[in-house]
Amino acid sequence: MTLPARERLLEAACKLFYRNGVHATSVEDIQDEAMVARQSLYLHFQSKDGLVAEFLKLRDQRWLHSLQAFVDAQAQSPRQSLLALFDFLQSWFEEPGFHGCAFINISAEFSDPDHNFRLIAAQHKQRLADYILTLCIAARLPQPSTQTRYFALLMEGAIATELVTPGSQAAIQARQLATMLLQAVSPTDRRT
Repeated sequence: MTLPARERLLEAACKLFYRNGVHATSVEDIQDEAMVARQSLYLHFQSKDGLVAEFLKLRDQRWLHSLQAFVDAQAQSPRQSLLALFDFLQSWFEEPGFHGCAFINISAEFSDPDHNFRLIAAQHKQRLADYILTLCIAARLPQPSTQTRYFALLMEGAIATELVTPGSQAAIQARQLATMLLQAVSPTDRRT
């Protein structure tokens, strides 16, 4: 069954914006990929910017859902949940077509910190931090807000490193650092 034009446009945008970036992707590229009539994009999204915003919102939902499902399936303890964040990253890095974080990429393309796309990117990063915070609290880490920032920085660093130097084992190394962090905050509890 063929998807409706709106969904085809959104899926095409997801593919092309993530792979090529927003500026390098034309409306015509999206319409050709989606195999829709020329005015379909404007009928469903009003503008390219409207489509970009929808892409970012969908990417946020899908990526966080994938992360949470992976962690839930892999981890057998709250501390293992924190380490599973990096196992998820390693799995993601190994996927064909990995192009880094869509939200970091969009922030690099749009320099105005008040641009709507940057605000959506910041909201994504906050939702990720909120999720990490729930894991830190469940693991009963001291100063969970501080630990959340550390884990988020390890994740962001691994993503950026893998994008710049593919195959660098960035997620594995970040996981090792996360293990050391867990051991440092609770040296008597080595169950990770």
